[in-house]
Amino acid sequence: MQHRVGQVARRPIPRRRTTRWIWRICFGMLMLAALVAGTGVGYVYFGSPTFRQVVHDYRRGMWNVDKAFPNQDELTFMVLGRDVDRDRQARVVKTNGRTDTILLVRIDFRERTANILSIPRDTKVRIPGYRGQHKINAAHAFGGPELTADTIERFLNIRPEEYVVVNYESFGKAIDMLGGLEVTVDKQMDYDDNWGDLHIHLRPGKQLLDGREALGFVRFRKSNDGNSDSDHERIARQQQFLMALRDKTMSSSTFLKLPDIIETVRGGVNSSMSDAQMMALVRFIRSLPAESIRTATLPGTEGRVYVTADEDAARELIDEMFLERPGDRSRNRDRT
Repeated sequence: MQHRVGQVARRPIPRRRTTRWIWRICFGMLMLAALVAGTGVGYVYFGSPTFRQVVHDYRRGMWNVDKAFPNQDELTFMVLGRDVDRDRQARVVKTNGRTDTILLVRIDFRERTANILSIPRDTKVRIPGYRGQHKINAAHAFGGPELTADTIERFLNIRPEEYVVVNYESFGKAIDMLGGLEVTVDKQMDYDDNWGDLHIHLRPGKQLLDGREALGFVRFRKSNDGNSDSDHERIARQQQFLMALRDKTMSSSTFLKLPDIIETVRGGVNSSMSDAQMMALVRFIRSLPAESIRTATLPGTEGRVYVTADEDAARELIDEMFLERPGDRSRNRDRT
């Protein structure tokens, strides 16, 4: 074939060379991505003792409930959200604090279920070692989680085996580090407590709440205009929040945030369980379908000062949620 003067002959590039060239570029890009990712993970790993421990526990299988809680088919524990006390100058003082949120949780590892019972903070109880009747949230102020467990055992005949106590400052920080939480606010919420440094201003509707807003959402009970919610209304919001938090942790991207969150909130969390045990519980609950998680509120009547438990309804609910296995009730019906 002849070519015109000044025109360069174009030789076709062999297909094999084209393929090799493309693969070299792709391989280089993958190596670069791996290097960047490895550098980031390596930085976190070597810079964070908590992350190293998390990785170590994971490799040892300690995130599995059968190793975290050996020879246990089930576990009953309480989760407490506590407030802070302030002096006459509105400064935070170091005390046990009262519990604004009281959850009694039963995890059945064998049947793969989770039952969560909310106990209204104003529930009228007798606290061991103290005369008269008190609100159940005072038990923590008097004697910490141990006395709270004693009070629950005396009141409901259920003994929590473990506990987790979270202060509200750490709660807000954790939500911020998760990137906020999406919930549906049921109504306009406006409340200001300058003494307690609590300011709640939320509009109705579905929205992403930051840590401070989320704290206001779960704690809201009274409006600036004097209207009040019942403990049951507030607990319903807390239960909605818990399910939203569970959904948030379903994201795999949350994993790399956990070490930083643990480091940040460690000083505000008091627990009888190890980090590995708490991670195993989170992992277990994440794996459950929504229909295997039951939430309920202790039945009772709300008065001006106290919530008085309905003893018969409470006993039936306690039997269902904490004493029976999921198949027991149906088997009992079959016998009759």
